[in-house]
Amino acid sequence: MFWSKSSVFTEKVHFCVLALFMSFPVIDYILRNKLPIPVLSSLWDELMLAGGLVLVSVRLIFGDTGRRTRLTKPILAMVLAGAAYLILDLTTLSINIEGFRAMFQYMFVFFVAFYLTDRPEQARDLLSVLVVIGFLMALFGIYQWIVKAPMLGRWIDATEAVRTRVFSITTSPNALGSQMAMLTPIALGLFMQEKNWAKKILWLGAAGAMAVCLVFTFSRGAWLAFAGAIALTGILYDRRILIAGVIAGIIAVIFVPAVNQRIAYLFTPEYLMKSAQSGRISRWLEAYDQMRNNPLFGVGLGHFGGAVASRHYGTFYVDNYYIKTLAEMGLVGLSLFLWLILTTLKEGYVSMKRLSSPRLRFMAAGMFAGLLAIVLHNGVENIFEIPYLNIYFWLVAGLLAALPFNSVKTATGNPTAEGGSSITATEREILANDTGEESTAAGTEGGRIHG
Repeated sequence: MFWSKSSVFTEKVHFCVLALFMSFPVIDYILRNKLPIPVLSSLWDELMLAGGLVLVSVRLIFGDTGRRTRLTKPILAMVLAGAAYLILDLTTLSINIEGFRAMFQYMFVFFVAFYLTDRPEQARDLLSVLVVIGFLMALFGIYQWIVKAPMLGRWIDATEAVRTRVFSITTSPNALGSQMAMLTPIALGLFMQEKNWAKKILWLGAAGAMAVCLVFTFSRGAWLAFAGAIALTGILYDRRILIAGVIAGIIAVIFVPAVNQRIAYLFTPEYLMKSAQSGRISRWLEAYDQMRNNPLFGVGLGHFGGAVASRHYGTFYVDNYYIKTLAEMGLVGLSLFLWLILTTLKEGYVSMKRLSSPRLRFMAAGMFAGLLAIVLHNGVENIFEIPYLNIYFWLVAGLLAALPFNSVKTATGNPTAEGGSSITATEREILANDTGEESTAAGTEGGRIHG
């Protein structure tokens, strides 16, 4: 655990900063809705990110982390391109800056997670915070379903027999659905890597509750993203995951009539006609038309299809983050963004394959599936425009990319960059692999194992 005596002070500070990021939806909800504090309520996440980047800078200057990531180049290229887009039209500089912040700010969270973790158990504990928060939000969502909580907007078609769509403490069932689609496989990964049966039951229960909540959001995009993420992870990592996912999907379609009806409605002429007239298809075509005016560079950051454009110009949400990027940044911007996303997935996959411990690989597979769910859901929603989901994506990506470096450091007993703390019994247990290595405990201070 991060608070064990074997953890040095800087590790505890790093963990607390990352845990605050993991708690983003709860903290943000409290500061904006329950205990609003002038200035702080709107700037707290920027201040936290700035603090995290300061810690990263200190780490890079004074500590030899011995790690590199292939994401540095695409993130840097995206940010430099975004900076160039700021001055394309100086008459709307304030809107350009707002659009820049919305798109690029949270990418830097990746570096905070990548550089500020040193042990596999830190990643495990941080994911535990993430899943517990998701579990509690899922329970509240299930409660909303039970009491038939009124919906905050027109979230269903008049022809659909859906009594309510849950949203928990968010303002959108699609946002909650995306969160559940991301965290359910992460909870299953924690279940698979855990040996303690009490904790295994907790993680399995959390995964079950979040899966149920995912159903009750009635977010078709989140359902399909979750199914696609499980399928791709099964193909790339373990075919048993694919088989289990197919069985679960068939059961849901057969025994949950609302799921069957809502999925089947996608393929009706009525849905396709409405989508073409005023739905997603219509919005996507309009975004394409916007891009045609300036195919290389688009109409500019914050000018179409997202939250910033909606506030300033009254435009609709495109409901596809990639097409929104195409409209605002043109072919150049979309190409850079796709390079970044594909590199992120490649980094996650390579990191997962590099791990020698089967238990860590299960945890990594859950993280990789969570990333896939967000990437796929962005194809039908502007998921990256939701701050906490954007942060979650880059946090998990950073933790996953750091896992091979952390596991090698812990397995070899190398000291950390600041403090020289050695491997703990818990960490050795996490890293136990097919060779049958058993955990041992030696020494009396903080459970350290001395060579």
